[in-house]
Amino acid sequence: MPPIHKGPLAGFYMPDYRRGSVINLLASIIRSRGGRSPHEDLADLPARSLRPARHVVYLLVDGLGEAQLARLLSSGRGTAFFAQHPHRIISTVFPATTAAAVTTFGTGASPAEHGVLGWHLHLHDLGLVSTILLTKTKTGSPMAREDFDLGKYLDTPSYISSIPCRKELLSWAHIPQSRYSRANDPWDYRGGYRMLTGMVRQVAVCAQRRSRSVTYVYWPEYDSHCHEYSCEHPKTRRHFEEVDRAIGRLVRMLQGTDTALVITADHGLVDTPHDVELRDVKGFYDCLAALPSGDARQVQCFVRPARVERFLRLVRERLSNACVCVPGSYLLEQRVFGPGRLHRSLENRVGDYVLLAKSGCAFGSTPPGMESSFNKASHGGMSAEEVRVPLYVVWC
Repeated sequence: MPPIHKGPLAGFYMPDYRRGSVINLLASIIRSRGGRSPHEDLADLPARSLRPARHVVYLLVDGLGEAQLARLLSSGRGTAFFAQHPHRIISTVFPATTAAAVTTFGTGASPAEHGVLGWHLHLHDLGLVSTILLTKTKTGSPMAREDFDLGKYLDTPSYISSIPCRKELLSWAHIPQSRYSRANDPWDYRGGYRMLTGMVRQVAVCAQRRSRSVTYVYWPEYDSHCHEYSCEHPKTRRHFEEVDRAIGRLVRMLQGTDTALVITADHGLVDTPHDVELRDVKGFYDCLAALPSGDARQVQCFVRPARVERFLRLVRERLSNACVCVPGSYLLEQRVFGPGRLHRSLENRVGDYVLLAKSGCAFGSTPPGMESSFNKASHGGMSAEEVRVPLYVVWC
């Protein structure tokens, strides 16, 4: 997965959508369970290799990028599981962020197909910027009334729905019952937990069933620790050790259940000591037709036609040390959002211009009247640290 060598994206990293991304991993899993996907299998984990397993469990450790994992292993951490098993490197999707990636993990569809392009998503036909996983607006109010058909509106293809055997979602706290999770729901069973012990116990119960199954398991707290404390903070490292011990226990509990345990991540993070609040760049918001969307390290900007020259001048004069500004149309042409049939709203959700953060930088795009806040580590961009994720496959 070499860096891009020329053009506006030179120096950044494109996900390896040619049989080397999480989209291809999902295609392998889906086909191994008898389902259908338009995407190619992962190159070194084809569906046929997973097909003999009675159960396939894919566990997502939110935020555990390969670069972070390598640093943790080199410091002697991860002895219960991560250092005990070989892993390979694959790529996540772009944007390298939770909202886009977990929608892929829950459907098998690429961001180009499902149209979810960041924590904050521009919904042109509703006239708002949403915090889509929470189904709220960017200012915190409900995105739509309870009788609004969110599943029909989002219109997300779900290749996981084509799997004929039992399909289970195990996730943190309220997530399995959230409005977003239920909007396009392929799951036969949904279970929640708040602690690693509960996660391990529920996965072990699922693997005791005699019938074939696929189980999607999600743990978000490593990502939360990175955001709050930074990737290298002792508290983040201690939490990694807790995750490592929990997965070690899980492997022992799964022995003899004929389970293929697949462990990966939705993205990596980078520490971001250089914060830029776009609201404070004089004249920047005046150039926009809507609040920015996206994430801290990829910002979608919807620019008023009469203000394009002024917008580009502000970016050049005030922001060029922090980002590269790329036309959204160029990202669409380069298929950075992945393969597949484009979502009907994709072009309207991609900004006229997209700010891709440089090393160590993160952006705020806070609505007027709200207090700015920044994380110690961020994601969403196109650095190797954000795009490259580990993949473990353990047979139990």
